[in-house]
Amino acid sequence: MERNEKKNLIYNLMTGVYDLHTLPDSANKIVKNEMAPGTVCEKLYSDIYDANRRVCARLHVEEDKDVEIIISNLMHMSQYLSMKMFDYGSDIKLIDKFDEEDWGRIIDTK
Repeated sequence: MERNEKKNLIYNLMTGVYDLHTLPDSANKIVKNEMAPGTVCEKLYSDIYDANRRVCARLHVEEDKDVEIIISNLMHMSQYLSMKMFDYGSDIKLIDKFDEEDWGRIIDTK
């Protein structure tokens, strides 16, 4: 399996795209479904859904194209950033750069 396929597999496992019961038992131990009931992401998504329903009710529509674009684009942005974070986090040379400079001092001043 190539790197991008692995990244997508991990992302899809994290976001609950796959039913973990249909995968090997090890999948549930390797990557947690961050959208499962009771998780932070499930709560956040529930809040988004509820807010979307309220906006649509105020507009007297079942769906609003602009709200759907906002939600969809934020989800795509999240996936893109997750993939980039995976790349950055797996780049040992990049990670080591943070040890070469006093990043704590730089971050604390902002």
